[in-house]
Amino acid sequence: MKKQKRKTTLFTNGSVYIRSDFKAENLMIQDDRVVGFNVNESLYKDAEVVDLKGGTAYPGFMDNHSHLLVSAAIAQVGIQLNGAVSARKIADILAAEASRIPDGVPIFGHGFVFDDYEAWSLKDLAILDNATGSRPVMLSDQLIHSYIANSTAMEMSGVTGETPNPPGGKIVLENGRPTGMLRENAGCLVGNIAIFPLFTTEMMQTGTEEILNIWASKGYTSILEMMGGPGGQVHKPDLFRRLEAEGRLPLRVNYTYTVYDLDGIDQALADIGNDTDMVRFAGLKLFVDGAAGNGGAWTSWENALGEHGIYAVSENDSYGEKYNINRIIEKTDRYGLDIRYHTHGDRAIGIVLDAIESVLEEKGRLSSVHTLYHLGFITDDQILRMKKLGRHVIAGLQPSLGWEYSKEITPRFYGNYAKGSYPYRKMGDAGITLGMGSDFCSNTLALSGPTMHMKAALTGAGDPENHPALTMKEMIDGFTVSSAASTYLRDVGQLDIGYKADLVVYDKDLYDVPAEELDVENPKVLSTWINGRKIYDAAAG
Repeated sequence: MKKQKRKTTLFTNGSVYIRSDFKAENLMIQDDRVVGFNVNESLYKDAEVVDLKGGTAYPGFMDNHSHLLVSAAIAQVGIQLNGAVSARKIADILAAEASRIPDGVPIFGHGFVFDDYEAWSLKDLAILDNATGSRPVMLSDQLIHSYIANSTAMEMSGVTGETPNPPGGKIVLENGRPTGMLRENAGCLVGNIAIFPLFTTEMMQTGTEEILNIWASKGYTSILEMMGGPGGQVHKPDLFRRLEAEGRLPLRVNYTYTVYDLDGIDQALADIGNDTDMVRFAGLKLFVDGAAGNGGAWTSWENALGEHGIYAVSENDSYGEKYNINRIIEKTDRYGLDIRYHTHGDRAIGIVLDAIESVLEEKGRLSSVHTLYHLGFITDDQILRMKKLGRHVIAGLQPSLGWEYSKEITPRFYGNYAKGSYPYRKMGDAGITLGMGSDFCSNTLALSGPTMHMKAALTGAGDPENHPALTMKEMIDGFTVSSAASTYLRDVGQLDIGYKADLVVYDKDLYDVPAEELDVENPKVLSTWINGRKIYDAAAG
């Protein structure tokens, strides 16, 4: 059989960052991989030429913390509740929008924000029930950490006043009856039964494709997709594989299996061995504590609610063996599964590090990579402990989310502790690997692009005294090699020889744009490429 000739492509007439600190004049790829840079262009007259037109290319950016499947459900069959701060406002929005949701499809809304999540009452539930009738309804707040279910959804799920609070969750009661407010992991009681299982792959495909294309237009070429949250699992890797088979998948998708206890690890093992080039199993995600923006961070000190937060695991068997973080991490490492943790509070961070260090002491090595997300109230001692654990521990950061929220929302629950929270500069100075992500849809769409995170990080979100700035190099590393390090991928994150030809092209050099001028369109994404194939072209509209 005649060997097929390889396709050679030459990116020229601009700049190409092979890594964040090394810039080349051109880049040569064959088929899907980089084979050279700073080459003598006259020797490759048969190569297909990509004219950068003075632009600047970088290794493709990875969003290392996304919830795009939940976002797709909202976009396709959901209702936006942005600005809703009361039961009456929520009911008015649902009454106006619910008719467009097909019969037989549950109503899922997103975006309400309350000052007091415990204040939702039976009277508020009645207002919601009157607006939604017999259809199951589940609504999430902006952070996707507190939920409201109507009576129908609770009846379908068997949630009553006698239902025990799950670890990491709270069913808000009034006179012994559930009000419908389900905080943190209590959302799973309804989400995993009455809501998410009813969202079919066919129902979600259009919305998923739309939001993936938005991410490609922002400069992302890959995502680390969590496929679930405190409200339940939205685990549909086959949806991405279908798009790939149809030639319509615009991003590499590394996905996790969200676990809530020890048993979930065994369930996750079924995802091993089904990888394709573009869709790959990336390990686990575990919610250790709640959202700081809801007063749920697990802290060693009391918050303004007189609590220590909401937590889903324990350092011993007090919740039961399957919620023991030591057992969970030992089993995770035994299988060599990478794992990510939702950890806002110092207590949550501490018990995770204790468990990781225990495995290291017992085995003499670590098999897994552990990514700790958020790290809002991490202590100086814990930063040093992460440093000592080296490449096996990564900090997953969201500057435009953490620092923006710490301005207004975090002080409601944590007072002066909010000052200097999310100490990213200290983590960078310690040499901890800093991976960057959007945490969309907990974050807003406007703040989820790489340049918006860069703006927040380089300016301290307008408050550099409390948030000492990161550097552009750290941000580019954070969206490339550092985010790739939290996956099993070892051939993305750079444009060096042998790496996949995944890149993003901007109209300007990111280093040349003043930090305060960074914005959604400055610099502008001109194109994104995966495997040497253009997947987004701004000129095409």
